[in-house]
Amino acid sequence: MHQLQQELIDRTESRQNYDDLVEEILLLREQQEQNTMDEAAKAEHRDRIQALCNFINSQPRTITKFDGTLVRKLLKDVKVCDVFIEFRFKSGTSVIIEK
Repeated sequence: MHQLQQELIDRTESRQNYDDLVEEILLLREQQEQNTMDEAAKAEHRDRIQALCNFINSQPRTITKFDGTLVRKLLKDVKVCDVFIEFRFKSGTSVIIEK
């Protein structure tokens, strides 16, 4: 990036066409911004997974009765159809049970 910026300055001083350099610099900046946003999204996803793992590990290993809090914490929604039931978890995982 620094090299391109220096070349841009050199071309500007010598009054050469620099449109191609400007496009390349803008493209690189856009890619850097996208990478930064992607890394932030990955970090947020890892944090959510870690929080879910911590919650699961803090729960008793044997579930003997319905726990509404646990259901609300883990499940995003449940879809009931004539031939199957689909459980969608907040983690993005889906489990389909056919009747």
